[in-house]
Amino acid sequence: MRKVLELLCIFSDRPDGLLHATMSALLWFCNIEAVRHTPEGWLCREKSTGDVFILADGLLSGMIETLSWMEHPEEMTVRIEDIEGCKAVDIWLRDLPFGKYLQAENYYQAYLQTQDGGNLEKMAYLLYNVPEGKVLKLDGSLLLAVLFWYMAIKKHYSVVFGHFLKPVTDGQDIGTQRSQMELMNAQIRLLTKGDVTKNEAILNVDTWSAMTELDALAHESEEFKRKYGKQNV
Repeated sequence: MRKVLELLCIFSDRPDGLLHATMSALLWFCNIEAVRHTPEGWLCREKSTGDVFILADGLLSGMIETLSWMEHPEEMTVRIEDIEGCKAVDIWLRDLPFGKYLQAENYYQAYLQTQDGGNLEKMAYLLYNVPEGKVLKLDGSLLLAVLFWYMAIKKHYSVVFGHFLKPVTDGQDIGTQRSQMELMNAQIRLLTKGDVTKNEAILNVDTWSAMTELDALAHESEEFKRKYGKQNV
């Protein structure tokens, strides 16, 4: 995973960066290097033995297909386990306090708007339970790892909590500081049912439980609207 992330990071600025990263990953996994192209195909060398062979052009597409998962980071089900001794929280955030999830979501949306890697750094500190005062050395590949992991969380949550997390509609205002604050406050109000004395308790509950309750509330609202119509909600 670290090697793949490194390659994706190296070629990220190229229009055909994914293709170059995939080809480089293929050579790395197979422990071979491409010497030059010939009329018969690619002349390759096996690194450990030095043996040379011709790789027919027609075989490349099938070999590259085995790495098609590199095109879909949102479907990943693993992530970097630890960074400099700081262990990652549960992959689906089951043990992360809901308040920290809300912070991570705000940083993620801010990154989408600005492409500022500083937001990914802040996410990393939350998702790896970095102790106060400890400073991590986060290179581009590790920041990419954090981004891909969170993208996978978003995809998984959209399936598991499908009543609450709906696809974005055209013209919907998302990602701005104001809209994120409104979304965060709305989620907290739903869980506390307007009782501000419960705010702290809600922020400390685990994310999975909070999302489960929000999804159940959204489902109940959908059922109510279906039975009685929106005008009565």
